[in-house]
Amino acid sequence: MQIDLTRRKFLSSLTVGAGAAVLGWNPSARAWATAPGSTAGIAQVPTLDGTLVLPADPSPFTEDFGHLFTRRPQAVLTPGSVDDIKKIVRYARSNRIAVAINGQSGTGSEGRHSHSHYGQALVDGGIAIDPKPLGRIHSIGDGIADVDAGVTWSTLALRALESGQTLPVYNDFAHLSIGGTLSVGGLGGTSQRYGSQADNVRWIQVVTGTGELVTCSRSNNPDLFEAVLIGGGQYGIIVRAGVKLIPAKTTARSLEFTYTDRATFLRDSLAVMRAKVVDDQNGYAEPKAGGGWTYRLALGMFFSSPAQPDVAALRAVLSPQAVAGPTTDMPFRDWLLRFDPNWAALKAAGFWGSKKPWLMMFVSTENTPAYLDTVLGELTPDQMGPGPIRISPMSARPLTRENFVLPRCSTTEFFEVSLIRIPAPDHPDTPGMLVQNRRFYDRGVSLGAKRYLVGAVPSMTRTDWRTHYGSRWSALVEMKRQYDPAGILTPGQGIFS
Repeated sequence: MQIDLTRRKFLSSLTVGAGAAVLGWNPSARAWATAPGSTAGIAQVPTLDGTLVLPADPSPFTEDFGHLFTRRPQAVLTPGSVDDIKKIVRYARSNRIAVAINGQSGTGSEGRHSHSHYGQALVDGGIAIDPKPLGRIHSIGDGIADVDAGVTWSTLALRALESGQTLPVYNDFAHLSIGGTLSVGGLGGTSQRYGSQADNVRWIQVVTGTGELVTCSRSNNPDLFEAVLIGGGQYGIIVRAGVKLIPAKTTARSLEFTYTDRATFLRDSLAVMRAKVVDDQNGYAEPKAGGGWTYRLALGMFFSSPAQPDVAALRAVLSPQAVAGPTTDMPFRDWLLRFDPNWAALKAAGFWGSKKPWLMMFVSTENTPAYLDTVLGELTPDQMGPGPIRISPMSARPLTRENFVLPRCSTTEFFEVSLIRIPAPDHPDTPGMLVQNRRFYDRGVSLGAKRYLVGAVPSMTRTDWRTHYGSRWSALVEMKRQYDPAGILTPGQGIFS
């Protein structure tokens, strides 16, 4: 058998991707063949619109945003079409090769890495799929955008704003791929009202682990729809989505209130959420000089002139102990990009490439004080660096996705407690912080808490995952068997290993 690969296509493949073009897989050697010649024992790679190469520089695919792991893929697919992803997944299934799509983050020319923090989207010795070519906004209509999964949320938000629309939920760091974020949930300051980003998609197109392209929604293939959204890449690769849009206001008012008493801060956080007097809400704990913590509510109120936000209604639900900070009005576009100077400052100070052992937990309102006693009683400023601890209230009502497992609660309310650790690049004890994360995780689980998938939790076992998913576990095991029977998709999650 001769491999049908013209000299022109071969040279083109060498150029595109700056690496050696892959001709086939040698199952006995578990290695790729790149040199033309004997085809004995080689499983030929299907003809592609894009390229499959052994990259000369695989660094964008060997680490994620956490920089805690280095895992080197043996090949990188730069797809020229969705058909390429279908073909490569089928090929990988036949040859038992692991596959992961490396949902990219970053802006400008700096290195782009998956936004996971513990190697979840990395693949060691398998095929990494670069989603950037899937970067087209197909259309923006009234209330919906049809987009490729490689489009970033910031790109979509700015384009939607041209039509007077915006996203219901928007990340603080919005330069993340839509497909990657839908695979883990996607939270922002409006999640109290609108849930996760995964709650705000009408439909998705997915390449399953069998290489089939399936369009699914709540009414069409609903089981796959629910499995893939917040599914950690275990059941299929999202390649396209119908994302919900809502009318945008023209102006945002930013308000801040600070607290020295934690109980008052938690009370006010819940009161603001329940009263629905703001559009965007986040809370933070930050170390203060001399020890201890201060607490801050960061709020956003959206409006269009001549109407004005009802600040009096907000103040009516706040405690007298709330100390008002700066208030700023800005165009809504500037609000969407308001954190970009923070990211630029971190890069300039050398923190962007540091190891980031983040941990995100969801804890019931009644158990949040006990959990914070543990976490805040142990954390030190050098373990956090310039990163804050986010303590924001959540409501279960808009969280409709089945894979967003909720903490054990006596009510429908709970708190997100996230350690946004950005320690100094030369911090000597990253392993100690990971051990600490595991301790914090176990403490949370003992209080009925649940985790967010992108965080750094060491030594997760199948038993841990079964406990995490609870009654959902059996259905997910069956969905894994049905849609990824070879177990090749996103092995870095470790959910079914």
